[in-house]
Amino acid sequence: MQQRCFLGTLVFGPAASRTTTCLSSGGYVDVATGTKYPPILASLPDVDRELDISISGSSMTQSFGQLTVNLSDGVADSMNVRNHTGDLSILTGLRSYDMARGWWSDPALSACQPLFTGSATAWRTGATQGTLTLSGPAVLSRQLPLATYAGTGGVEGGSDLTGLVKPRLRGYAFNITPVCVDSVNQIYQVSDAPFWMGTQGTQPDLTVLEGGVLGSWSATSTDGSWSYAGMVSDITTADPAAGTYVVESSSRGAFFRLGGTPVYTITCWATGAMPDGTYVSSLPDIVRQVLVQDIGIPAASISSTWADPFGKVESAAGAFWDGSSDSYTGNDMITALLQGSMRKLAVARDGTLKLIGITDSFLQLAPHQWEKLAVLPDEVIDIKETDLPSELALPLTCGRCTYSRNYTVMSTSTLSPKADLSTLRTQRSAVTVGTDSPTVEVVSPPEVLTSLRTQAGAQVVADVINKLWTVADRRVFYVTLPFERLFDFEMGDEIVLFANVDGLRDGLGGLVVGESWRGSSAGQCVLTVLV
Repeated sequence: MQQRCFLGTLVFGPAASRTTTCLSSGGYVDVATGTKYPPILASLPDVDRELDISISGSSMTQSFGQLTVNLSDGVADSMNVRNHTGDLSILTGLRSYDMARGWWSDPALSACQPLFTGSATAWRTGATQGTLTLSGPAVLSRQLPLATYAGTGGVEGGSDLTGLVKPRLRGYAFNITPVCVDSVNQIYQVSDAPFWMGTQGTQPDLTVLEGGVLGSWSATSTDGSWSYAGMVSDITTADPAAGTYVVESSSRGAFFRLGGTPVYTITCWATGAMPDGTYVSSLPDIVRQVLVQDIGIPAASISSTWADPFGKVESAAGAFWDGSSDSYTGNDMITALLQGSMRKLAVARDGTLKLIGITDSFLQLAPHQWEKLAVLPDEVIDIKETDLPSELALPLTCGRCTYSRNYTVMSTSTLSPKADLSTLRTQRSAVTVGTDSPTVEVVSPPEVLTSLRTQAGAQVVADVINKLWTVADRRVFYVTLPFERLFDFEMGDEIVLFANVDGLRDGLGGLVVGESWRGSSAGQCVLTVLV
């Protein structure tokens, strides 16, 4: 005989003095440490976790839910998180009935499985119970620690820049507008971190343009791009020759200084390093470093299996934040990097982060080769088809993915007559033609500006979009299963779904894109499956 139990910890309070409260559904003792988990958890919490599978949607896994506790003496005071966001971890395990002693034996803590790891806020009390709102990691939704200009001159800008956020460049970005921190000496800041210094480690990957013009500047020209004249240790004391620019790449940021006054708008193409000076070029590696260095996610919270879900493909990328907003969050940075790439950031039940890919690989699953990851008809308590995102409700005309985003769309007044307009388009698209049947209503895919740098990287995504969404065969199902089956799957896992529904009787490959469970239905869980 076995009985499921639930237990967990809630950590809250100011960073310098965090408080941990233990809780369980029926009382639990960790024999190894002697830690007691009081039986104040009213039931299994209510949680929904979902992945936005649309092309232009959120690049994050969203978590929603609530947890209810019984208010015995002192509970309301010990779990008050009104002033601070709590970190919640819920585990579940199976108790065994000891026939000889006549009681239920608790499982070892190490044998319990993670059920939810995230944040708890909005403590609300009633007469006999209190409720917490559950969500994903709070660190991702908080405003980032942002470097701002002091307005004291030099690289700290003039008084007009006081308090404004410094720009950030992570990886490669095309035609960005740097911040002019000194209009007299023509000093521009590209990033709050260093430049990438190129393959030889001596020259920055930086091209300065004036009015959108590439090429060699000459002493007699009135507009044009500028020639690189070397590195300097202090950009404020440098004195570049006419028509050239010098560069500072240091811990205080990435800067260049012009030897002259431009006629048209100054932009640049550049590659930025991370705050610690390291350089990575692939999209997954940039996201990982941004999570650790910019957002402050502990490196131990990154999954040991972190990798590109599209496999070993070209994925050079980068993004630029111009400093015009003082409310950047971790979600903002991740969305700028991942949006439109069919890659999503997911938080596993144990709190680790990994990348999920909305790829077509599940279409090739062979039902007879799968056992543990197959769901059989006699396990399906209920199944119901649900709507696809409105963007994907009808077949797309083709697969499309943009690349080499143009961050500065130039007007006539800022664009030199000599500029090559073909190099300054808002975006470029890698396209794979799909269905164009006159008998099927088709919809053009959205032009989502991605952080991908190359056509090769964009083409990989366009091919997948073409295979998935230019046909009318995609469906999404809510599948109700016995609760214990929840632990065979995580968000983004592939699955073979058998059910007494047309198209599923012989088994069909699918992708887990959501899950939910309710305290009122502790014996069941619901998986959302894309097939």
